[in-house]
Amino acid sequence: MKNKKLQPYLVTAIVLIGLYFAGSYLLDKFFGDLCGNDIIQKVPSPNGNKIAFIFQRDCGASTGSSYQLSLLDSDEELPNESGNAFVSDHQFQVTWLTIDKLRVNYKKSSEIFEMDKRVGRTSIEYIGN
Repeated sequence: MKNKKLQPYLVTAIVLIGLYFAGSYLLDKFFGDLCGNDIIQKVPSPNGNKIAFIFQRDCGASTGSSYQLSLLDSDEELPNESGNAFVSDHQFQVTWLTIDKLRVNYKKSSEIFEMDKRVGRTSIEYIGN
């Protein structure tokens, strides 16, 4: 007798969970990631094994855009993700000092959202002007 009373609640819970996952899948499939990356510059390391990607990331009107840096292996494409090294509200420049050391020159007045000192084996130094 108790099982028959719980059965409608169980069915309702299963249907709601199914609708949640189906809705999440459809939203992701049709709208995907609303952000986009526009590559400004690719700067290869001296030995060509790494590439420093400087790009502008825009996630729509509500968030604005930012300038970002990702360090990737030379055979990798820039993914549609945030930078893995540096994120700022102003443009910046990069210079490879050695095969495993990069310098980032940025405006001191910039708002900095991410400033990593190392990505993998590559160390990064920052100079604010």
